[in-house]
Amino acid sequence: MRLSKRWISLAPVLAAFALPAAQAQTQAPDTMVLRDLESKNPRKLSKDEATSLLTGAKMSRVSGRGNVHSWSNDAGGSFVISSDNRGAGATAAVGRPTTSPGKWHISDDGRYCVLIEWRGVPTEEWCRFILETTDGYYTVRSDSVGTERVFKIDIKK
Repeated sequence: MRLSKRWISLAPVLAAFALPAAQAQTQAPDTMVLRDLESKNPRKLSKDEATSLLTGAKMSRVSGRGNVHSWSNDAGGSFVISSDNRGAGATAAVGRPTTSPGKWHISDDGRYCVLIEWRGVPTEEWCRFILETTDGYYTVRSDSVGTERVFKIDIKK
């Protein structure tokens, strides 16, 4: 099949439109920052509130890559997390659910701290404050910086 000169000259233009669309698909769909929550009346949970809420809670989130993670916090500080591995950037287990062990605790300043020993990817370790809003819960590293990224997390007792 021969392409006309007209189509060949349009190729760079078409590619310029396709590249941003492909890049947008690999970025987190709902990147939010702390100031985006102002209309949702965010309230940081105290250490006691976080401990009460999170002990025995069923948790879920969508990772930055689009994988759905779910786990239940044992009273003893451990959990087993499941990932559907359906998101962009998943490893060799693309589309195959996996599980990994994890540990959790509430720090002295009230942050929810997690350590996940993923198989095949680096260990995940973080501590974040839990914010309660009118539409559910979010985690955040700092509750005083408006541009700090927040992460939606579902918590059910």
